[in-house]
This record gives sequence, structure tokens and C-alpha cells, in this order.
Amino acid sequence: METTIEAVGPITEIAREKINSMSALRVARHFMTVRKNVGVLDLADFLQDRDDAVVIAVVDDGGTYEGLIVREKLFAFVGKPFGRDVLRRSLIAEIAEAKPAFDANADLFTIAQKVREETAGSDPLGDYFALIDGSGKFKGTLSRQDLSDYLARMTEDDIALAGRLQERILSGADLSAGHGRRMEAWSRSAKGVGGDFYYSRALADGRTFAALCDVSGKGVAAALIVSLVWGILGMYDFSRGLRGLIAALNDSLLETFQTEKYLTGFFFLFDPSRRKLIFADMGHSHVILIRGAKAAKLKGKNLNLPIGVEAQIEIAVQAVRLHPGDVLAAYSDGICEQQNEAEEEYGEGRLIKVLIEAIGRGGNLAEAIPLSVDSFRGRVPQQDDMSIIALAVGGG
Repeated sequence: METTIEAVGPITEIAREKINSMSALRVARHFMTVRKNVGVLDLADFLQDRDDAVVIAVVDDGGTYEGLIVREKLFAFVGKPFGRDVLRRSLIAEIAEAKPAFDANADLFTIAQKVREETAGSDPLGDYFALIDGSGKFKGTLSRQDLSDYLARMTEDDIALAGRLQERILSGADLSAGHGRRMEAWSRSAKGVGGDFYYSRALADGRTFAALCDVSGKGVAAALIVSLVWGILGMYDFSRGLRGLIAALNDSLLETFQTEKYLTGFFFLFDPSRRKLIFADMGHSHVILIRGAKAAKLKGKNLNLPIGVEAQIEIAVQAVRLHPGDVLAAYSDGICEQQNEAEEEYGEGRLIKVLIEAIGRGGNLAEAIPLSVDSFRGRVPQQDDMSIIALAVGGG
């Protein structure tokens, strides 16, 4: 197949061939070549009026790649004292930089890894490198900056998609009021995609299941865990109890992430007919019970490990009777650890005060908490993900 677009002076520009969506050639923006037997001064003089010729590949008569010429470096070379006299009889092949070339059909991630490996050595690639086919023929020149920008955009797009997915997941939580209980929740990530999430589900037998989890790490990896856990919670048969659920979550995380990721969480089942709460605190510990105008930490008798840390875990499940008017709130540490401009932490005391005041007014916790936290932090950016889920016990 003929790939030449145009030959102007000593420069030939080749056409971009049909490529797959993840090929490194997709990102290449430079396709100019020059034959190796062209004179250095002939090329330099021609490039005086060709600002678009940033980098040119040096090829033999058959189009096989031999090196690169960077326009700025060529001009610097020619512009040295007596440069034109020294280079009068020199051919372009003599000053071409023998930069490594990579397979034009390789995927972007493979190329990026090879670029990192080359850069880590004693002879870094520089700003440009060539892409060739299986026979060594030149197909395009890729800049390090273009590769970096493209991968950055891919990452940004993935994070944005993960953020939208997380929003849909949170919006799918069942927070509708039911006989003997009311649920409220709020979550806001610090950097687009967070590791916090809540879940609530009204069960067919009248009970309510809810959880608040904090995944290790942020970004797309955290979003993958959130999706995995959400799917399990949505399909789980709660007649098997909390221990069965947590064991299933633990097995899934270990099988998928091999202890590289884990989550802490507070999981509970509430039976409004008996006002009985069954809960398992899996290394979370940020849970308070508000009764009247007083608050106390809700702590299990045994400390459970986070989920996804060990294959065999003992799961301590506790039970407690709640009273009409009680509010149980589980929250992530990002709320209490948020600092203000004086480097003070928001703290659990402030959170409890806001919760008690909001409950006393019959207000919306999902509005009162972010309003209080944002007022406290002022111009300091949100430093971590923030989430809370609350169960208010009715008097019926």
C-alpha cells in the first residue's frame, strides 16, 4: 500500500495508516521523513520556512527508519561558529540521533512502560521516539509529551466515569422512611472518586439493612471495589445473616485484589418491630448512638479486622435494643479529621453537637452536616472523603 502523501523539497510526509483504537500510532502527530543522503545544509535551509516540521525521521531509500532530526537541535548545530563551513559536505545521516524505535502497532500502555524503562537507564530517550512496523519501516514519530497528555486524558475520563458510576450507586440507596425508622445519608468525595460509600435496603421481612464503608485508596481502583461490594449487597440473601455477608465480601475482595485493597465498614440489620439492632463493626469504629441530648460511642465487644486483609477472619456480631427517638450514626473519619485554616480538626465533638441540634429541630442531617463542615473549613480544601448514614428510630 502506498503511504506517501507528499514530497516537498527534501521532506516526504507519509500518510497515517488505519490503526486500532489503542495503538501508539493513534497518538503520533509527526510523519515527516528525510532521506539519509540529503545534505545537512540543504535540510536546514529548507526548514527555515517550515515551522510545522518539528521532528523529522531519517530513512533509507526503502523507508527504513535510521534516526531522528529535531528541528531546534539542527538549527543550533548549524548556527555554531563556522557551523555551515564544517557541515558543508555532511549528510543528514551523520548527525541523526539514533533514538530507539517501538512497534507502531503496540498498545499505548506497552509503549508507556517501555518509555519509562528507557528513561530509567543511563541514556534517556529525550522528547521524541519513532514508531516502526515489523520490517523496520518508519510509521510516525511520537513525543513524550503527547503520550503523557493522552494517557492523562484517559485517566481523567476514567475517573469522571467512575465518579458518575459512584453517584448512580449512591442515588440507588433505599433511604425511604418506613414503619418505625427513618434513614438519612450524605456522601461527598474529596477528589471526584472516593473510597467512601453508604448502602441502605429495606428487606421483605420488614427489617432494614444498611452499611457505611471506607475503601483503602481513591480513584478508579476504589470505584472498582465500590462496584463489587455494591453488587454483592444488592444480590445477597439476608436470611443468611451478617456473618455470611461479610464472609462473602471478604472472599471476593481477597480473590480479586489479593490483599492489595481492603475496606473498613459498619454493617447492621434493624428490626423496627422489636427495635433490635444487630451490627458488625469491621475495623470502622466511627459510630455514635444519640439518645436524648447525649451521645455515646457504639463499640462492639470484639475488634474485627477490616474486610480483605486475611482469608480466615473471626466475625463478631453484636446486638443492642434501641429506644424510640434514638439516632444511630455511622460516619467516615474524613468528617472529623477535616482541618480549618488554623489547622484545627473539625472533631467528633462538633459532629455530635450538629447531630443533636439537627435532631432537636427535626432537621435534615444530610443538609446540616455539610453546611457545618464547610463553614468550619473555610478556604481549606476538603482533605478526605466524607460520608455519614443515620438511622432514626420511630416510636410506633
